[in-house]
This record gives sequence, C-alpha cells and structure tokens, in this order.
Amino acid sequence: MTNYDLPITQNPLLTREDLAKALISILEPCKTHLVQEGAGLFNYNGGCTYSEKVVLFEGWSRLLWGIVPLKKGGFTWRGDELHKNGYRIGPDPNSKYYWGDVKDFDQKIVEMASISLSLLLLKEEYWDPLTAKEKQNLYSWLYSVNSKEFSKNNWLFFRILINIALLKLNLPYSKDKLEQDLTLIDNMYVSDGWYKDKVPFDYYNPFAIQYYSLIYYHFMKDVDKERCNSYKNRVIQFAQQYIHFIGEEGGFVPYGRSQTYRFASLSFFSACVFADIEVLPWSIIKGIIFRGFRWWFKQPIFDKEGMLTIGYLYPNLMMSEQYNAPGSPYWALKSFLVLAIDKEHEFWKSKEDKLPTLENPKLLKVPNMLMMRTSDKDVVMLNGGQYPLFQMNSAPEKYSKFAYSIKWGFSTSISNYGFEKLGCDSMLFVSLGDGYWRARRECKVEYSSTEYIKTTWSPYSFTQITTYLLPYRNYHIRIHHIVSEQNLITREGGFAIPRYNSFEQEREDEILLTTSLVAIKKPWATTLIKDIMGNRKTMSVYPTPNLNLNYPAVIVPILEGSVEKETVFVSIVGASSSNNSSFIDEIPLVSYDEEKHSLVIGERKIVLL
Repeated sequence: MTNYDLPITQNPLLTREDLAKALISILEPCKTHLVQEGAGLFNYNGGCTYSEKVVLFEGWSRLLWGIVPLKKGGFTWRGDELHKNGYRIGPDPNSKYYWGDVKDFDQKIVEMASISLSLLLLKEEYWDPLTAKEKQNLYSWLYSVNSKEFSKNNWLFFRILINIALLKLNLPYSKDKLEQDLTLIDNMYVSDGWYKDKVPFDYYNPFAIQYYSLIYYHFMKDVDKERCNSYKNRVIQFAQQYIHFIGEEGGFVPYGRSQTYRFASLSFFSACVFADIEVLPWSIIKGIIFRGFRWWFKQPIFDKEGMLTIGYLYPNLMMSEQYNAPGSPYWALKSFLVLAIDKEHEFWKSKEDKLPTLENPKLLKVPNMLMMRTSDKDVVMLNGGQYPLFQMNSAPEKYSKFAYSIKWGFSTSISNYGFEKLGCDSMLFVSLGDGYWRARRECKVEYSSTEYIKTTWSPYSFTQITTYLLPYRNYHIRIHHIVSEQNLITREGGFAIPRYNSFEQEREDEILLTTSLVAIKKPWATTLIKDIMGNRKTMSVYPTPNLNLNYPAVIVPILEGSVEKETVFVSIVGASSSNNSSFIDEIPLVSYDEEKHSLVIGERKIVLL
C-alpha cells in the first residue's frame, strides 16, 4: 500500500498554519461531494443501521467539527458558503431536503452536537444571518430533542450541548433535561478521570465524554462553577492515565470500538487546549498533537480524491461498526478544535516536546490495563478484559484480547467456524473439535498490579479458565489454568505481523519451528510465541485478509494444545519491527512451578495469587 499524492501528505505539520492547511486539505475534496443544495455529504455508496438520508446528514454535520474551529481561527475553505446552506434548508420541514423529524434513539441526535458547537462559537456566522423563519425552524428542530428518548451514555452530552447552545442564544431551553443529563453523566464517573457507561473504559472516555465536558467547561465555567471545577479535576487526572496509550512516534494503542475515527484519539488534548487547562506542559501537549497528526497522515487512510475512508491504518470495512457510514470517519475532525484558540495562546508559542519519561510498566487500575513500553518504541496494553453490554461487531476481539499494540494492532473475526476466519492474534481459543472456536469474552478481574493481571473466564459453562498476564521487558508471559468437564482443543496466538511490505517483491516466510518455539521472521518484523510447559505443538496461521487493523495480510505464530480435565499452559510472547536474531536470542528464561504456583523469570520469582 502507499499514500496517494495528496497535499496533506506533503505537509510538514509544524506550525498553526500547517495544521490549518492540513484541515483545509481534508475539507477541499468534500466540496464536490456536497449534495442536496449543500445539506448533505455523499462520500460514496454504502450504508449502515440508519437510513441513507441520515447518512448524508451525518457526513454534512461531522464536517463542522473541523469547519467551525477553522473559521474561528481566521481561516476559510472554498466550500463554506455551499455547506452553510444546510442551516437554511435542512431544518425546514417544507424543504425537499429536510433532515427529518427527530425520533427516539435517532442518529440525528448525535449529529446535532456539532451544530450546537457552531452556534456557541460562531453565532455571527451561523445564527445571525438566518431569517426569523429560518431561526425558528432550526430552533424547533434542535429543541425537539428534549422530548426524545435515547441511550443513557455519552449521548447525554449531545442534548447537554444543544441546551447550553440555546441558553447562550437567550432562547427557551429545557433546564430540567439539562440538569438531569448532567447528573446522569456525573453518576457514570468512577475515578482517575474514567467514566463508565454501557461500554466501559474505551476511547469514548477521551474523544467523547471528556471531550464534551471540556466544551461544557469552556462555555459554562463562570456559570456552573462547582461542576466545571469537578470536570477540570477529572480531566487533569485522566491526562495522567491517557498519556500511557501514546507511542513516541505519535500513534495510540488501538483498543475497543469505533477505531475508524482514527485521529479522534488526539481530540482530548486538543480540547484541553481549547478549555485552557494545562493538563501537561503545553510543549508536551503540542508534541502529542503534532506528532499524532504527522503519524496519521503518513498512513493510507484517504482515497485518491482525499476523502476519508472507513478503516484504521488502511481502508477496511471488516473492522467497522454497524453504525459506521461513509461519512462517519469525519468525526476525527474533532481533533482540530485547537485551531479555535487565539493565535497568541501559549500553546502556539511553546516548542514541541517529546513525551516525558513514563512509568514502565504502568497499571491503569480502573480499566485494569497494564501498559508496557518496548525498546522498539511500541506500546503494548496487557488487557485485564472487560465486555460491553452493547454487542457491536467483533466485540471479543475489540475488548477481550490479552494484548493490544500500536505497531501490530489487533485483528477482528468474520466467523467462529474455521480457524483462519478468526482474528487469532493475542487470544486463546478453545474448541470441542467441531470446527467452532471460542475465546475470552466476559471475564472477571481477580487481581491487578504492576507485576501481573489475573482474570477468570468461561468459554463454556463446563470450562473455567484462569489467566495471568505478566510484562517482562520486550515480552510478556501468559499463564492459563484450564479446568474442563469435556476435552478441548486449544490454539493460542502471538502478535500478527505483515506478510508483505508495500510493493516489494514477495519473500518466503522464514519460520523457525521447534518443539516449543514458533518464531516468524520477515525483513521488517519478527513475531514469536514460546511454550514453557512442553505440552503444546507449534504452528503458524495465515488468517483471512483484512482482519487486522494495521495490515491487510498477516501471519500469526500459534501454539496448539489439548485439555483433558485440567491443564496449565505457559507461554512467552513478543514482536519486534526488526529481524535481528537477538530478539529471539534474548527470550527470557522462564519456569513455572505448578505445585507452588510460582513463576521464575530470569532471577526474579513471582508467587501468584
């Protein structure tokens, strides 16, 4: 794969002006994709759970997350006048391009938030020019959300933003709904900056709940002082957690749903600057934001016109959600909110700085994530595991794998029948031998520390598994204690690495198979998994293409075993972006004593609970 020759790929992204140019580069091709007299965005044919009519509105509205801060910062783009027509005809029930009445659980509620931001930040651009009738249409359409039912999760903030926008316009709003929604958000707060709703502890903390709380803070800090002070404290705490997701080169550990929003991961820090809350030194925040954008715009995430695609590091529908439509990826434009701040702000004057030295490994106690940094500039999350009540596509792969990595991503599945159809990296699968496979889904975290995480889970009602995950330098160790009333076949995967390197000639896989080790070497990467107990076979698997978020074609090292009543499996896992044999030579010496329930790694002994 390669990037198309687009202006954004040539942008050095070093200054405020560079950042504005990057956003304009993203917006420019959208002009010719505006339809319905400017009230909709047609990216390409495709659909999702909501209607194609709503899909057009979603694309149109998500552009505002970028357009509004761009204009507030004093910049323009050539499609602005056409796009602004949407304010006149979209909310008009007599228009043939009416966006439609708002219903319960309506996707349109989500998309109203960016309109609210435009009214809050640029009243003179988006409200004042409207006629009295046009104002009434827009007001009535927005206010109607106060009589609707919707999910009691991050969606609450959409109605919050609508009501504070109406408040700031000196229009009638629902004070009762505003207070009710704010209270429900507060009830979701756990600690250390983390909120929990039906989908616990994922990127909806930084790029949704925290992001919207920062917008609320910006506009309401002089009115709702106590709550805004709480928001500020939570944001500061969360920054100390979230920084551990970030790699030295700018990427973030992919985890959970909605990864197609890509550089929305940067939006939390952009919103911190917007709210003027220095959660980290401005120079470090500037480095996070600018390195992040540079990292993302090196990836082939645009089509040849420069339109954003569904996918992660490449266009890919396999990893998408049922609510992802062709315009959905433009939610990532939330990361450009920083452009709305004054050009004399200290953020712009500060130099770009690298990440500070971080604790390694670092336990994030609330989400039970053990973050480790490798000498390969990778960040690996050892995952205690959690499971959403909302069953999105590939939920186990997105929330319950043992490890997630910036460099190696993670893989989804398209079936649980036929092992090659599974995203088999960083998971232990069990089977009754009928071709169907099960992995960890829901689990219970029994213990977590910087030494290890212990979880229990049951792939079948008659099978109980206790899993330990332990970080060690550039590797991690997994222990599985399995008790089952029926015999099982098991397969456990290490990290997936790419089979090919762009347009280079195909190369033979260099696979080292011994009785205990699977090591796969490519000129650009090495991945391995080693069996410690001597009770498994070694093999490798080529999963179905396009399951991995980072690479379309991958290979995975596998250990295969069997369970008769009770078994213990122990493995060492690692991957490197080098094919230097030292990565294999440096595999730590590990031994496990079943009777004493203790693990020895090198000269270090750990007694497990």
